[in-house]
Amino acid sequence: MDNTIHKESYINQLNKLIEIIETSNNRMISSEPDVFFIENSNFFTKSFLVIMCAYLESYLKDALMVVIDETNLKLSQRNIPHNLIKWSLNIDKDFKDSDSKIEPLKIKIKKKELDDYISGSPFRTRDLFKKFGIILNQDSIFLNQKDRINNIVLKRNRIVHHNDDASDISNADLIENIEVLSEYITNLDKLICNQI
Repeated sequence: MDNTIHKESYINQLNKLIEIIETSNNRMISSEPDVFFIENSNFFTKSFLVIMCAYLESYLKDALMVVIDETNLKLSQRNIPHNLIKWSLNIDKDFKDSDSKIEPLKIKIKKKELDDYISGSPFRTRDLFKKFGIILNQDSIFLNQKDRINNIVLKRNRIVHHNDDASDISNADLIENIEVLSEYITNLDKLICNQI
């Protein structure tokens, strides 16, 4: 598998966000500037930053569910006994009949259960990916991107949680941030596909 089924969709959404930012910018710098866009430029900037981070987090959840779904498909084809694995993970504990399940092994993590672990923060993403057997600290691209991604997410967090001003972010900065996020998603997707 070269790409998860979700990568292109989220990259396309980020590209459409670039188009919206460019349109907004053109309305502000035109010979007859649009007063609405000028008066609300800080609101738009904040919104664009929040949206791009929401796309990142949604991508992470959807892509990691692909790993779970693919793993469950492989497990169903192998018919691995649930009890054997449960016993091996807790070999020193008594195995009670109430713990016993006569069924094939299955990963029972649902999309909703991932919510508490999903974060745009590359450091929390690194910790979550480790649970999936993907070691991001061994990937040079991730190591080069993590600080930039973290700065984007921290700025979004300050806006959401502290109503921080976004006047220090230009539309060109927003577009550059989206390009960085697209590269980040592309790399994470490659690493996810290598795991499947």
